Amino acid sequence: MPDDTYLNLRVDASTRPSLQAVQKCGGVASFLLAVAFVVAPLIYLTGNLRDAFGPLAYDLADFLYGPVWSASLVTLIFALRERIGERAPRRMTLALLAALLAAGAMVAVACIRSANRHYHLAHPELHLENYSMVLLVWTTLVAGVLATGFHFLGWTLVLVGSAGWTSHRLPRPLSGLYIVAGTASLFVYLRPDFEGMVATLGAVAGIWQGILLWRAGLGEL
Repeated sequence: MPDDTYLNLRVDASTRPSLQAVQKCGGVASFLLAVAFVVAPLIYLTGNLRDAFGPLAYDLADFLYGPVWSASLVTLIFALRERIGERAPRRMTLALLAALLAAGAMVAVACIRSANRHYHLAHPELHLENYSMVLLVWTTLVAGVLATGFHFLGWTLVLVGSAGWTSHRLPRPLSGLYIVAGTASLFVYLRPDFEGMVATLGAVAGIWQGILLWRAGLGEL
């Protein structure tokens, strides 16, 4: 029995630095997710393709709301899965799978937006902005895939909030915020105006979660 105890202590000591590194990565990813939630929608709302740096600004928004958002979400959920550990393994595994689906949808949205915009800019002679059918198809396609991403994001947040609540590995208010944001995100496909609320709540949760994970990565577990 003493030998087993000594072995367990050595395993814990060897895995602790790795766990701390994962938590720090999760903290950085959480901050990046908050930035993407805020900056990208602002660019989409206020940007102007006719400005000198308009196309570049929209490319930045696509990059933030696509690859950066997706990689940050998956990294964050992986870090939370490690943090919560065996207290809610099934829910956190499902949350990670849902996060992967949400990430895939958001990358697809970014690719569709970027491809359509650059085709439009590369062929001004076609005057695509004058064809309502083209704009309708483009808008509907983007909205549909975006709603898919937010729907799977909703499942991710609800599962994380539930796991954090029952495991006591996350503060109760933060877990509740995850559940509220996730519930709203589930229905973005019915209420597109919910996207703004989800982005705001997601940014708040991202900053809060980032602070907790960064501190955990510094050894304050």
